[in-house]
Amino acid sequence: MTSAPRQVTDINGVRYSLLRQLGRGGQGAVYEVDGGRLAAKVVFDSSPSRRERLRNQLTQVKRLSLADLEIARPLEMLREPVLGYVMELLTGMQPLRALGAVPKDVASPAAWYLAGGGLRRRLQLLARSADVLAALHGKGLVYSDPSPHNIFVSESPDATEVRFIDADNLHYASVAGVAAVFTPGYGAPELVRCASGVNSLTDAHAFSVLAFQTLSLAHPLIGDGVSDGPPDREEEALDGRLPWIDHPTDDTNRASYGIPRPSVLSRKLVDLAERAFGAGLREATKRPGVSEWAECLHGAADATLSCPSCKGTYYFTAKLCPWCDEPRPAFATAAFNLWDPSLGPGGELLQKPAGERRRVVVAAVLGLTDGETVSVTQRLARGRDGVASARPVIELQLTGSRLSIRSVDGARYRLSSPSGGRDAEVTDRVKEIRLEPGAASWRLHLGPSDSLHRVVNFELRPGGAR
Repeated sequence: MTSAPRQVTDINGVRYSLLRQLGRGGQGAVYEVDGGRLAAKVVFDSSPSRRERLRNQLTQVKRLSLADLEIARPLEMLREPVLGYVMELLTGMQPLRALGAVPKDVASPAAWYLAGGGLRRRLQLLARSADVLAALHGKGLVYSDPSPHNIFVSESPDATEVRFIDADNLHYASVAGVAAVFTPGYGAPELVRCASGVNSLTDAHAFSVLAFQTLSLAHPLIGDGVSDGPPDREEEALDGRLPWIDHPTDDTNRASYGIPRPSVLSRKLVDLAERAFGAGLREATKRPGVSEWAECLHGAADATLSCPSCKGTYYFTAKLCPWCDEPRPAFATAAFNLWDPSLGPGGELLQKPAGERRRVVVAAVLGLTDGETVSVTQRLARGRDGVASARPVIELQLTGSRLSIRSVDGARYRLSSPSGGRDAEVTDRVKEIRLEPGAASWRLHLGPSDSLHRVVNFELRPGGAR
């Protein structure tokens, strides 16, 4: 079977009408079920052995503890002659591919990029996707086939929900010789060569590809000579025999398409890409893991501002908006440092060696655009990961040189004056402080005063100029 029926029935006799195709991968396709909140995966191989393997696989997946992960939970197998299953799915979702492939009829790729939520939203969606993969790896599982076809994201450009579909992709790490399923273009070179089974490093390669592609709109291994060349040229590229498109010294596989990397990749993301597609292309152990991708993607999203002219988002290290050339407006940063009261009065800010000097430890930096409300989450406030990391604890809003601070988790937080001589409190009522360029600000403490915690130092920064 290579096409889906209009209606399918599960093993309990419940009938489902299938609507539009939501995604299609190497094993089958996923369809929206009439009525919303459900989807059906139809597998094209309906052999008895395949049916038995899928049934066993779904039975195992149902036993896994996945409630805290953003994975569409399988519900029931479909009745013969169709092979597949019904799964949960939020309404208003679309494949991540919708943000990484420019439609042919689009006149302005940049305008299309911004209409999809721009850079910050792509970074946030990818960071949340990397969080899911990292959590799976932490449970000893691999997803097997990460691709923009089976990671679903909110259709609304203002939302950042993520759901992994195809729970039958979940496996414990396999060994070489076991058939591995992957979406063409995203399989690790050792999978393409049938030299390995799936594992966390093959997941990491697939995620690296889809992250680079979603941000830059260019496949990291498909240069001009590959896309315009014979099929065996693409095979060479995907099994790692050609350099990647941004190789620092080898330009034999350069790509003339895609968004300039400085506009969409932070320095740390460039470093990850160089490791993933440089040494990591042939040596899997040299690839960055998905946890490292998650950390850098979250950090990159934090370091973005909104352009007051085109509303696009970009890194605050740029002096001009890369989408419309508008000079960067004045903005503020919130630097999350570590405060250790045991170090004594005046020396509580934790420092680390930096050459012959010492530098304050910076756990994260958040950009604050004038007029925009920004949440300090558990991830920023306490370094949490997982589902709890996205919960907001504080809201910040910059208006000119005034910063409004408000607690949104019911807790009270301490503000200490620049000299340390005065204290104030942040509650659920707005507290306002004034920032001055080049001057120390009030510090926001995010933990008990008698133990190690994060403290926020704010800084007002000037705008850019043409």
